[in-house]
Amino acid sequence: MITLTKDMEVGVAKIDSQHRELVDKINAVTAMGTKSATDEEIKKTLGFLGDYVVKHFNDEEELHRQSNYPKMAEHKEQHKQFLKAFDDLKKEYAKSGASAKLTLDITNSAITWVVRHIKSSDKDFGKFYNANN
Repeated sequence: MITLTKDMEVGVAKIDSQHRELVDKINAVTAMGTKSATDEEIKKTLGFLGDYVVKHFNDEEELHRQSNYPKMAEHKEQHKQFLKAFDDLKKEYAKSGASAKLTLDITNSAITWVVRHIKSSDKDFGKFYNANN
């Protein structure tokens, strides 16, 4: 499970709100690893999480463009790398089905990446955005 702590707030209301929702979705996947979730529940949650991540990244990147964020390309590349890793995990699920290991892999990957990304790249953007807008 992951908790969005004060030190993970970016200071941009839209992004912080979406981060809270993203954390809720990651926690939903985590919870599936501790109960007997059906394949349909897992598939639905993974689909929703993937769709939400894409929406969040698009919204964030639009703020980058609007504010002429100088690290926009680097930040977008990080998003792209996460989406590829997430897509690989979804393919593994489609191929092998639900397993405790896969749920753990998804959870660990998402938690590690999200926490690291928010605390570094997103916080950096938040400082830039608030100083220039």
